[in-house]
Amino acid sequence: MARLTLPATKGNLLRLQGEHQLAVEALTFLDEKRDLLLSEILRLQGQAARFRRQVEQALAVAFEHLTEGLLTLGSEAVARAALGVTGDDVVALTERAFLGMPMPEVEFRPGRNRPQFSFGGTVSALDRCHLTVRQALGRVAALAEAEAILWRLAEELKHTVRRSNALSYMIIPTFRETIHYLESALEEREREALFHLKRAKARRARGG
Repeated sequence: MARLTLPATKGNLLRLQGEHQLAVEALTFLDEKRDLLLSEILRLQGQAARFRRQVEQALAVAFEHLTEGLLTLGSEAVARAALGVTGDDVVALTERAFLGMPMPEVEFRPGRNRPQFSFGGTVSALDRCHLTVRQALGRVAALAEAEAILWRLAEELKHTVRRSNALSYMIIPTFRETIHYLESALEEREREALFHLKRAKARRARGG
């Protein structure tokens, strides 16, 4: 295992022991963060899958209504009817914090006014198509939010795992190896100093 090239001094040993302790605490924090991210990702994956099914089902129903309108009126009449649709619905984009990271919030806010068709020459199937799509927009917004958060959480998880691995397999082992080397070198130096001290005392005793 590699170690840092440092002079064997008490100051270097104390400094490195402090840095090692900080690295161990950082690893604990990153492990906890990784677990929280994984838990949130799994929860959101299930939620997003549920929203996706709901959106797909609603749009399938809307497509059936659209197909009925096309068969009854033809594509040109349907296109003209679509130009008459008005409304004041809003999609609001905001942010919230999760583990110190900004996360998007997407909210569909239905307007007060019900969007209206220009009903001349249309059929009820087009109205049902429009209403079905409008009702699905809340789930579309929720799905967009869940998938955007999933992407950000996955990126943060990747960075967290990379930092955790660096601490686990490189930084902390290097600190430990260096600390062991410094401790051994200082102990050897102390033993040598003690040996020389005993010899000096013995010489003085004999000379006395």
